[in-house]
Amino acid sequence: MRNILLILLSVIVTLVCVKNPQTINIDLFVESKVALWKLLLTFFAMGVLFAFLLKSGKKTKQQENTAAFDQSEDDNRAPKSTLSDEDRDFLS
Repeated sequence: MRNILLILLSVIVTLVCVKNPQTINIDLFVESKVALWKLLLTFFAMGVLFAFLLKSGKKTKQQENTAAFDQSEDDNRAPKSTLSDEDRDFLS
């Protein structure tokens, strides 16, 4: 399913780039002319990179939380029985 979505996404990106061959003027820091398909492809790549960075940061945070949870489970497994012999006899 993931491969089909990747193929579909690449076909859509290719079609958008092919349908936008015109040149546009950009007045950001310097005035320049850029092909629109290059600009669209650049912003798409930046979006993919941003999503990848967000996903990897989330995965690292989940691993840290899992490690902390595992450690707290180990703490809970320690014997909690601190009853004296008299208390055990009373409870029996």
